[in-house]
Amino acid sequence: MKNKIQKLIAKYGTENFLFANKVETFYLTGASFDGFWILILNGGIYIICSKMIENQVKEFFKDKYKIITGASFSKAAVEARALSGDVKKIIADPKYMTAADFLLFENRLKAEGIELSAKMGVLDDLRIVKSVFEIENLRQSCRIASEVCNEIKLELKAGLTELDVHYRILELFAKRKVKESFTPIVAAGINAANPHHASSNYKIAENDAVMLDIGCFYNGYASDLTRTFYLGRINVEFKRIWDIVKEAQNAAIKQIKAGTAISCADKAARDIINSYGYKDNFIHTTGHGVGIEIHEMPSLAINAEGVFLAGMTVTAEPGVYIEGKFGVRIEDTVLINENACEILTSAAYQ
Repeated sequence: MKNKIQKLIAKYGTENFLFANKVETFYLTGASFDGFWILILNGGIYIICSKMIENQVKEFFKDKYKIITGASFSKAAVEARALSGDVKKIIADPKYMTAADFLLFENRLKAEGIELSAKMGVLDDLRIVKSVFEIENLRQSCRIASEVCNEIKLELKAGLTELDVHYRILELFAKRKVKESFTPIVAAGINAANPHHASSNYKIAENDAVMLDIGCFYNGYASDLTRTFYLGRINVEFKRIWDIVKEAQNAAIKQIKAGTAISCADKAARDIINSYGYKDNFIHTTGHGVGIEIHEMPSLAINAEGVFLAGMTVTAEPGVYIEGKFGVRIEDTVLINENACEILTSAAYQ
């Protein structure tokens, strides 16, 4: 954690930070439990927690840092300040707090003469490039998600409801002792035209398109993949759209390499889909970063800034959605290496 904190101090020119969300505390420490905060004051590290998890905190951190328990946030901050010296401003990421919590903390600290300064994406620059340890966990997460997707593909049949398939996905993850990284999307027939359809009691029929968007957490790291299958005798229009989307995904993946502008991936996919006349049917970005959260930086958008870096993990997921008919999305999680990229998800496409 200390090396990461030193990088933050160098970037922001301050030694004072608050991390109050499990996403932040897990990234900094590897602790899989939540309910504690990390407070950095003048470079000193303080762990703030309630009595309920004091034993867990002490066992995990082994006296590495000062632990403050049984105090409200403001009292803990004042106590830590008394130990660390005068502090006028603390940086926190409001993305990981509710508006109510941020305002409450801000007002309490203000009464003590401390400014709570909102900075979006405090840890983003560190998190965007994954370590060898993180990449190995992402590999395993993608392997498991791919296995489950392949099993579900073999089990798909007319008469099952979307919810039948939804809960089967969760069951298969549970058998592998992992949790889903987001609520699975099972969208059949006309429901597949809705990118974020909520699985329903719709009964899958012969000659339906079935879109599966699934992922899991392995040791805290997420996977994300989408496949769109067709039950029964394949529809000519569906096959045409499916081929267009796969061509668009292939074009995007060719652009996902170190040193290439991030925006090029979206442009490559969008150019393919536009050329076939489906400009208005591709209604989201081409992908996003994935790591300890299912959606991380960078966004693979047409106006994205920056370039791909070795060690980034992102998704490539173009889609075409035909209202009242069906939709097709194909998504893989991709690791960027020095000279190319590697597709981490291996589920069958058809």
